[in-house]
Amino acid sequence: MEPDQNKELIRRWIGFANAGFPGAFDDFIASDYVGHLPGVPNQDRTELERLERTFVKAFPDSQHSIEDIIAEGNRVVLRVISRGTHRGEFEGIAATGGRVEFTGMVIYRISSGRIAESWGEIDFARLMRQLGARAG
Repeated sequence: MEPDQNKELIRRWIGFANAGFPGAFDDFIASDYVGHLPGVPNQDRTELERLERTFVKAFPDSQHSIEDIIAEGNRVVLRVISRGTHRGEFEGIAATGGRVEFTGMVIYRISSGRIAESWGEIDFARLMRQLGARAG
C-alpha cells in the first residue's frame, strides 16, 4: 500500500475507536498483530481488543483527535489527544464522572492493508493523575 492509503487506514481506525469499536477488528488489525507498550508484555490482537473495549466501557464518550499523521513506506506515525469522561471502573478506580485528557504517539506498521504491529507511547501517568491515582 502507498503511504496515503496507510494514513487513510489509520484515520478509519481512529474513526472506529471514536465510534466505540462497533464491530469486529478484522478490517483493521492483522491476525498476527503484535503491540508494544512500555512496561507491558507484547499484545496480540485478542488482548488489543480486550484492552480497547475495556477502555471504552470506562470512558464511553472517548474521542481521539488526530493532531499529526505522517507516513513513509509501510509506517504511519500518529500523534493524538484523547478526551473522555470517566463513567466506569478503570485500573481499579471507580467512576469519578470527571473529564480527562491525555496524549499519545503511536507508530504503526502496515501489512496487506491491516495494522500488523504498533509501538505506543501513551501518557497514562497523566490520565491516572486526573483520576486521582497517587504515584507509588
